Amino acid sequence: MPKRSSGCKTRTLISAAFIFSATLLICLTAAGCGQATPEETVYKFLGAVQSHDYDAMRSCINPEAIRKVEEEESELAYTWDELYRRYQADPVTWRMDFESIRLDSSYLDESSTLVRITGGRCRLYNLEDERWQIVGEIDFSQEDFSPLYVVEKDGCWYLEALDLHIVYGLESAARM
Repeated sequence: MPKRSSGCKTRTLISAAFIFSATLLICLTAAGCGQATPEETVYKFLGAVQSHDYDAMRSCINPEAIRKVEEEESELAYTWDELYRRYQADPVTWRMDFESIRLDSSYLDESSTLVRITGGRCRLYNLEDERWQIVGEIDFSQEDFSPLYVVEKDGCWYLEALDLHIVYGLESAARM
């Protein structure tokens, strides 16, 4: 059998690395990928909110919860549609900036935990007259924001609440 040249091996390794990287990227941005810990899930979600990355936000949500709201015709599904129109409008007229976020987790059992945001800030901005205006702020060290319920499914952790409901909760708390 003829030997492969080192150039052929290099191309094969590069191709394999590319395929692996592409697969990993798809998994990390697709719905239902979850994270390795509850805290990583919350940090990823808040970063996605800040960058308006709706695919990354959705990837942090329990796929069963998403499927349930998409299949039902209920008050929850109706509210979801309202929030979808509000937060995914084009052009985007809102922004949340998170700073120095600290988390505290209380494990309920081996597959569920409550994650509290215990420190840091969230500033809420609206676009008014082509300028971002601050319209609210949460100081998480002073205000007790509702804990986020995070569950483990197949070795990954997901938020149980729907993404836009959490965004709505953050907006409401910031406006108080």
